[in-house]
Amino acid sequence: MSRVGVFLKAATGAIATTVTLVTALRENPEIAKSLDGLVTRVKETTDGDNPKRRFDTKMAAINTAADAVELAFPEATEPAGWRRQAQALRARGELIWGANAGATRRKAMKSLDAEVTELLDRINERLAQLQADLPADDPRAS
Repeated sequence: MSRVGVFLKAATGAIATTVTLVTALRENPEIAKSLDGLVTRVKETTDGDNPKRRFDTKMAAINTAADAVELAFPEATEPAGWRRQAQALRARGELIWGANAGATRRKAMKSLDAEVTELLDRINERLAQLQADLPADDPRAS
């Protein structure tokens, strides 16, 4: 099983889907490098139970997907919006993490995590759609 496959088994559904969809675009060296960095973060996340680390990994998945779509589908307009949303979510995450502790922090991070997962789900839907719309003879379609 590939290195990516091993970590997908332990990753959350949204991150695993993002990694799987972006892996199909791996022929591009820049996408491959971003994906390798994301896989490393997923591995770190599965090694512990730190909510901040999980949050950071989901943020990395969003950025990796945005980079991949920008490189593989230059006509796509979504990556800029995904980055703006991720930036706003990251700012909120930093505020929550720095201003709260204990149960209050856990509750706030859980709510924010749900929003991040929702964004990842929308990104994954778009990734799947972009790849499905490719002609069968396009190397990005594999």
